[in-house]
Order: sequence, then C-alpha cells, then structure tokens
Amino acid sequence: MNTNKISLCQAICLILIITINRLSINIPQSILIPMGSSSILNIIYVCLIAIIFTLIIVNLFKKFPGKDIVDVSEFLVGNGFKYIVGIFICINIVLVASILLRDFAEVVHIIYYSDTPIIFMLFFFIAVCIIANLFGGQSILKTNVIITILMVVGLLIIFASVIPNLTVQRIFPILGYGTYKTFFTGISSIFAFNGLSVLYLVPSMVYSGKNFRKASTIAVIIASILIVLATASSLLAFSFSIIIEKISPLYMLLSNNEFGRYLQHPESIFLFTWILSFMSYLNISCMLIVYILKKLTKVKNAKPFSIAIGVVFFIIALIPKSILQTRDTGTFLSKYVSIPITFIIFPIILVLANLKLKKMKPME
Repeated sequence: MNTNKISLCQAICLILIITINRLSINIPQSILIPMGSSSILNIIYVCLIAIIFTLIIVNLFKKFPGKDIVDVSEFLVGNGFKYIVGIFICINIVLVASILLRDFAEVVHIIYYSDTPIIFMLFFFIAVCIIANLFGGQSILKTNVIITILMVVGLLIIFASVIPNLTVQRIFPILGYGTYKTFFTGISSIFAFNGLSVLYLVPSMVYSGKNFRKASTIAVIIASILIVLATASSLLAFSFSIIIEKISPLYMLLSNNEFGRYLQHPESIFLFTWILSFMSYLNISCMLIVYILKKLTKVKNAKPFSIAIGVVFFIIALIPKSILQTRDTGTFLSKYVSIPITFIIFPIILVLANLKLKKMKPME
C-alpha cells in the first residue's frame, strides 16, 4: 500500500466494494430463505442498525485521528496486542476472501464455463490479484473507483429492469413468520454488512477524521439502499418455489429480462461487470493484508507479501469440494468469525481505548 493518503471518493468506493461484493452471489437468498415475506421489513430494520452502528464506530475513532484498530489496540494494551489484532484481521480477510473467491468462481463456472476446470478460473483471479498488488495500492484504488461506479450503476439498472415483473402481493404477510422472527432472530441478517470490518482500517488511510466520517456514512447508506433493492427485487420477482441456491438471484433476475431487440442477453454484460468488481474486491483484500503486514513488520517494501498472500488465497479456495460446502463454510465464517469481530470484539476494543484515554487526561 502506498503511503499516500486516499481521497474521499476512493475511501467511499473502498468501503462499498468490500461491503456489497456478495450482492451478486448470495446475500438476497440468504435473507429470503429464513425471513420469507418479511425479508424487506427485516433488511430495512437491519440497514438502520448498520447505519447507527457505523455512526457509533466513527464517533469512537474521533479521539484517535489517523489511527486504525491496530494502532488503537497498541494504545490499549501494548505492542504484543497490536500483533495479535493485526494477525487476526489478516486471517479473517484471508479466509473470507478465499471462500468468496471459490463461491464466485463456482457461480461463473455453473453459468458459463462448465467445461473449464475450476482450478484454472481460480488461478486467473489470483494471477490478476498478485500482478495488481505488485503495481501498488494507488493503482488498485483508482481502478476500483471506476469499477465500483460501474457495479452500482449496473445494479440499479437491474433493479429498474425488473419493475414490470414485480408482484407486490408477495410482501404479505408483511411480518412473515412473526414479529420475533423478523426483529429478534432476524438480527442475524446483519451478516450482510460483515464488510463493515473495513471501517476499522480506513481511519489511517484517509486525510482526516472528517473524510472518514463522510466516507463511512455515504458508503453504508449506498450499500443499504442496494441491499434493500436486491432483497425486494428477489422477493417480489420470484416465487419461493424457484429460489435457487446454486446461482445468483440477480443473475436469475437478468436472465428473465430483455433490454430490447438488440440486447436479448443482458446477463452476459452484467456478469462481466461482476467479474471486474470481484477482481477489484480480491485486489483490495490482498492490499489491506499487505498494508497491515507492512505496519506490523515495518519493512520498506511490502509488495512481495502479495505473492505469498495470493498463494494462500489459492490454496484455501481449493479446499471446499462443492459449492454447497463452500457456502456452508462461508456461513460458518460469517456467524462465528466475521460477525463477532466486526460487531463485538473491535467495538469493545474501541470503547475500552476511549475509557482509558478519558482516564489518562485528568492525570495529565
């Protein structure tokens, strides 16, 4: 990662690409299957929680300008704890990115490239990831701005295109399986925002705390709108009997629509956009790990780390034997690794660090 600070636009797109990368894979059906007809109400409720949570995190970082969670951990306990937190973040990013890589590759494999061995597809993504990171973080971030905008615009076009096919009656009963299921056990839908873990690294990358606040707020609001639209489109366009877990529901939405006489297979164009966006997601995941390792090891040139990281991505992505096993692994990581880190462990560290800082000031 280049030591130069990133712009507000780059920060917004960085948070967005990490947060919404799973929209094109399986977020909608992962919400639809347990929530039923209350999916829209449930995800709106969860989005509000995510926005409030983001504002709380931004406020907790206010007393630590230019510091990320690794720096705050060092302040709270000491140098040893900084290494523990940093390594823990790296492991989490590696596991999540590797499983998502395999999941996305399986989706593309099933839809278009069933004759191509999955190992070749994984190798292609990894090769792009390594090469991009050898060029440097600034190149990745600038490219990501363009790709993220294309992805967001593409998603909005998808949602607009299915409006004629929506059946509003599918929203009833509006509470689905009941109030308790929608608002209490339904809080588990917060997994859709696991990508908010990137918020803990952004403060040290941006020019100021003001930019961090703006970037975080804008990104989470855009992500919330897209997730609500994706969930609503999937619920209102499909009967529950045809929810298919093997492929993307957004792909299903596209494959059932034609954009005029000259564009009868729009899913091909949008699949290309999704491939670009996932490449960018993988590139940034690797970049973030390189950034953390550089902070921990204090080496001047951390770019060679990207080669080893890419190899680890590749090896872990090969482990699952099927798409079902891949998604089971992804669900396990989401419930027992990503959610606790993002919404419990790191917030506790920030709260304790703020309390420590508050106690130190009167003594000074």
